[in-house]
Amino acid sequence: MSLGSNSLLPPAGQLHRESQLVQEHIRKKQQKQDFEQSVKEKLQDRHSNRRQKIIVVANRLPSKPIRDSQGNWYFERCAGGLVSCLSGIQAKFDMVWLGWPGAEFAVEDRESVANEAMKQGCYPVFLSADLINEYYNGFANNVLWPLFHYIMPPFDKGVNECSTGQWEAYKKANELFTEAILSVYEDDDYVWIHDYHLMMVPKYLREAKPDSNIGWFLHTPFPSAEIYRTLPWRQEIIESLLHANLLGFHVYDYLRHFLSSCVQLTSLEISGHSVDATSIGGCIVTCATLPIGISPEEFTDSLNKPEVKQKIEILQEQYAGRKVILGIDRLDYMKGIPHKLMAFGCFLDLHPDWADKCVLVQLAVPSRRDVPEYQRLQRQVHELVGQISGRHSSMSTGVPVIYMDQSMSPHDLCALYNVADVALITSLRDGMNLVSYEYIACQQNKDTPGVLILSEFAGAAQSLGAGSIRINPWNLQDTANGIHEALVMPPEERNALQRYAFKYVGEHTAQKWAETFLQCLQEASSDLMEVHQQVPALVPYEDLLGEWSDSVRRLIIIDLLECLAPPRQRPGTNSRRGQTCVRLPPELKECLRTIAESPGTTLIITSDKNRQVLSEVAGSLPVYLAPECGTVYRKPDAHEFYQVVEDNEVEGREEWMDGVGSVFSYFKERTPGSYIEKQDFILRWCWEHAQFDFGSAQAREVLIHLWAGPLVNSEAEVVVGDRVISVRPHACSRSACLEKLLQNEIGTDELQKVDFALCFAVVSPRDEDVFESLQNMLEDLQTTRSETAGQSETVGDHAGVHTGLGSMISTPRSSAEGGDQYESELHTPTGPAPEVSSGELPPAYDWIPTAQLEKQAKEQADEQAGCVAHVATSCTLPLSLAESEEEATSTHLRALSSVDSEDRSFFSCYTMSLGMKKTKAQFALPNAYHVQNLIRAMTARLPQHAASE
Repeated sequence: MSLGSNSLLPPAGQLHRESQLVQEHIRKKQQKQDFEQSVKEKLQDRHSNRRQKIIVVANRLPSKPIRDSQGNWYFERCAGGLVSCLSGIQAKFDMVWLGWPGAEFAVEDRESVANEAMKQGCYPVFLSADLINEYYNGFANNVLWPLFHYIMPPFDKGVNECSTGQWEAYKKANELFTEAILSVYEDDDYVWIHDYHLMMVPKYLREAKPDSNIGWFLHTPFPSAEIYRTLPWRQEIIESLLHANLLGFHVYDYLRHFLSSCVQLTSLEISGHSVDATSIGGCIVTCATLPIGISPEEFTDSLNKPEVKQKIEILQEQYAGRKVILGIDRLDYMKGIPHKLMAFGCFLDLHPDWADKCVLVQLAVPSRRDVPEYQRLQRQVHELVGQISGRHSSMSTGVPVIYMDQSMSPHDLCALYNVADVALITSLRDGMNLVSYEYIACQQNKDTPGVLILSEFAGAAQSLGAGSIRINPWNLQDTANGIHEALVMPPEERNALQRYAFKYVGEHTAQKWAETFLQCLQEASSDLMEVHQQVPALVPYEDLLGEWSDSVRRLIIIDLLECLAPPRQRPGTNSRRGQTCVRLPPELKECLRTIAESPGTTLIITSDKNRQVLSEVAGSLPVYLAPECGTVYRKPDAHEFYQVVEDNEVEGREEWMDGVGSVFSYFKERTPGSYIEKQDFILRWCWEHAQFDFGSAQAREVLIHLWAGPLVNSEAEVVVGDRVISVRPHACSRSACLEKLLQNEIGTDELQKVDFALCFAVVSPRDEDVFESLQNMLEDLQTTRSETAGQSETVGDHAGVHTGLGSMISTPRSSAEGGDQYESELHTPTGPAPEVSSGELPPAYDWIPTAQLEKQAKEQADEQAGCVAHVATSCTLPLSLAESEEEATSTHLRALSSVDSEDRSFFSCYTMSLGMKKTKAQFALPNAYHVQNLIRAMTARLPQHAASE
């Protein structure tokens, strides 16, 4: 048989393409080895190769601007605060501070101000006075701060025009902070965002820099979910925080409240101290408890200074013979100063003999004097001080309360801390309260140290609780008893409490807090990087569509609810109604119909739901329906369902089904939001509408009752899925049922002709072998066909061509293993919507510019058409050089349509799952939106020979 016999020669374009695939396969194998080595080195050396930079983002800069007599600006570094906390890590990292400089500057002064700030490593974020008033004084301090301290807004001050405008100003300010970060950000920098003022920055920054390393720390309490859920903008804020790599909280209670809010407001997967927020564009977020501390050596060293010693002697002489009870607070209604004064008055009423033996020294540092609520608080405190002094003062000892409405120098504070016999802290709600730490530091090395009385509502109570007397400030009697206990406590007990407390303060310093936070941020960023290497790569969009367009026999398997229908929402979060019926978008439904009706295409829609649900959603489509995990199926345009499994394979299921049903019914009654689905061969207990933490606990109990009860001697298997527990016979696994359906209904002969297979599925880990089993089955059939065809063909020049390059069975597996060829980051790049060619329906916007792909595809078709003409001429095919480009293209398409699948030996199989998680599928798509877009693109790129038919 001559080489010029074009009836048996594969199309020249196919030979050229398969030759390229051989070379590409070799190249990708080498790439895979190089990539694995580079990833290993990168994970080991990511944080040690160079001096990295930390971008510290806070509402205020650590330096304040000062204008000299000539009108020039300069910055003076503030003492204490975050500056001292981060001083210990400056030797390891470069540091840049971003924040508001504290004043409004004219446009012409901003450049000189910024240059002066940068001399101290600060980068100012310039905000207008109106924006500061709305963002800082308005939303941050009048909405968020009270709510985070459990103060509900008045009924007449709910969502109104004023608060809505403040919310817009809050977002605008956060955008400006993000722009400032981007101006100094470099790859692998760490961004450390502080407090409730900047909770929208993680989302804005992640959208601009998907690979950024973001940490956020909250310096206030995080309220319980019941309180937080009253915030009108609760969803936007909590989803923004879930774009950070690390979220830090002072104590575990605040972390627990945050996770509880995530449970009730989202349907995300929460495990331990992490939240998988990849489905909303975030990342796998690590939540950590990181209590802040102080630098105790600053206080202990200060006590040895001569000026401080002198002040201590003066105070000891002034209060000689009287016990000093010290209170140091900011004049704020969450510090509990009125409660403290009333409790002290109660103590004096109960123990009047102590009126001339003790004195309460209360320092109230003024704050927000222009706010009416604080003015009323100040008046109330003054009245209480007058009442106590009026009842318990004497001519010999004077007043029992010394109240100071002022601030105090650091030296005076150290002296007062040292002299005090008792420190009384009655915070009603406090993030940490470092006054307690400072008091403990200044009591060290005293023969008879003082006693700390600490409110249980301060974050420090979880750290210093065992070294203090804990009280409930709302219980005046309890606080009064605590004061008396502290005053009469023997020296040995005082020393025991001091030893415990000072050991904790000395070990958990401010520098240790900063180092621990950065270490956790490094680990969270590295862990996320490792996860990205374990998850499948994004689907090679262009390659898939190209192979789809060139195929002749196609098999498509799609899981319904997760891959086609939008992901479910927890009732009461975003939806105002309860559970609604699943609906496919009309445009998507027409795309599926077009694909299913194209010649040579078999479309199977699977689901774990019952046949009624699947029939309602997709019953009108000319497709195979395989509900109930594929145990039954329905042919296209038919109404009757047939079972896949044989009766002898599911014998004995009646023995365990009744018992399993009883267990499920028991827990359904005791788990609000759960329900039972009974199918022919499977029983399912679903708790997707129950509260996550309660549903998880109930699910564990269900499993215990199943294994100890009806399944103790049964061969049925239990499948734990996403908020569902299923019990089924072994013969009803997804992979087994799908394989039987394909072999019995489609047949081995037709399956051998398939040259393009596509499988979308979101299944439980136990059923993930459906990906490998489908691919292995099709590959085995293709191998069998190739071997049979090779044995029957005549050995010759043509046989060498056809069975050499043309008999290769290739799948996209090597592409997935290529590693760095396709991104494993699951995000949607921003940018304008692609242009649409003339006469083409606008494709939905995707993460790949569709118009660009269409243009590239057209150019490739033109090149392929030229290649067909060139190769055909060299092979003495009846194509002349004078033929036009259109004739060459049409000849190529006729050749594709005339060559049967058994002569087209190239085979493609794509298996895909959704979300950023480790799976046995070859590729991943971020969410159902991308699956729908790919279906639309496949409809627009149907094989031209199939579309013309």
